[in-house]
Amino acid sequence: MASNYLTTGQAATILAVTPDTVLKWIRSGRLPAWRTAGGHHRIDPRDLSRISNDLQNSPTGTTSPRPKPFEYCWEFYGNGGLPENCAGCAVYLMRAQRCYEVAKLAPQSGHLKAFCKSTCDECEYYRLVHEQRTNVLVVTDDETLTADLRRAEDTADFNLEIADCEYICSLKITDFRPDFAVVDCSIGRQASSDISHHLLHDPRIPSVRVVLAGREDEFPPECDKEFFARMERPFGIGEIGEIIECLKKEGQHRTD
Repeated sequence: MASNYLTTGQAATILAVTPDTVLKWIRSGRLPAWRTAGGHHRIDPRDLSRISNDLQNSPTGTTSPRPKPFEYCWEFYGNGGLPENCAGCAVYLMRAQRCYEVAKLAPQSGHLKAFCKSTCDECEYYRLVHEQRTNVLVVTDDETLTADLRRAEDTADFNLEIADCEYICSLKITDFRPDFAVVDCSIGRQASSDISHHLLHDPRIPSVRVVLAGREDEFPPECDKEFFARMERPFGIGEIGEIIECLKKEGQHRTD
């Protein structure tokens, strides 16, 4: 099977880009790949064909393919549906975005491991998603902030999407499935509150963690009951990265 797959160098030659660009697409989740026992990436020619089509259909000068829509493990193995033997699994019931993290929990967690191999490294789904970076959705209508975030996006170690209203926010969640959502409270107290609560109760992203960003007088007081994390304005890519790392460590400590 490995002989049918391409190296990053071969993929770069076919797409007329550098190997570093191919690696960047792999790490961001835009180009699926799996690792060999020696740690080298291998790419399915079918995925490379999709990337090639994306590039050909992109506006002139655009050299980044569209992200592949996120799939949960049961969607991946059920061709978009729910296999019968997944209905009672904790991964499905929790809508966990990373099944292999649930697998690390105690046996009584309810992970049925219906499609698990002897190790995660042998699992096709694991090879596809485990190197993908954290997804962060920023909700703001501040054009200056949006422009600043876009300019610094290449320096981020996470994937970024930006929405300027609740409607666009809901549309982006369909494919993007954020791990974290940063709500800019300068959009107004009521709007901040409404968007935050909708994010927290959206069944598509049950494990999302919401961060409110603003000045003390901008935070909606009713959100104090919801254990939101807070971040001061002004903020940028660096501040977002720092608070995400803090929340990740906090989550790891709770799991331990």
